[in-house]
Amino acid sequence: MVRASFFMDDDSRGPSEDRKAKGGSLSELLKYIVGNLVDNPDNVEVMETENERAAVLKVRVNEADMGKVIGKKGRIIKSLRILMKAAAVHGGKSISVELIDRNSVKDT
Repeated sequence: MVRASFFMDDDSRGPSEDRKAKGGSLSELLKYIVGNLVDNPDNVEVMETENERAAVLKVRVNEADMGKVIGKKGRIIKSLRILMKAAAVHGGKSISVELIDRNSVKDT
């Protein structure tokens, strides 16, 4: 059984106060998941920005891997969004996930 060390204390009773020290951020979690879905995991980029309502995770993958991240009828990206929203709620945040075309202009 894989333990979700991103948000749980060592005794698994509740959310950790120091999540970064316990295993990582939401952007690292998303990069890990997407990296395992695609053929080119080295080309996966996750950028985290904040807007007035929530944190926004922007995912950029190799053009050949876009279909793997989107999935049939958008099922994979929809599942990723649901998973990340659940993880964010657990951490007391609001979050959205956007898939960015690699050919688009890079954010600075």
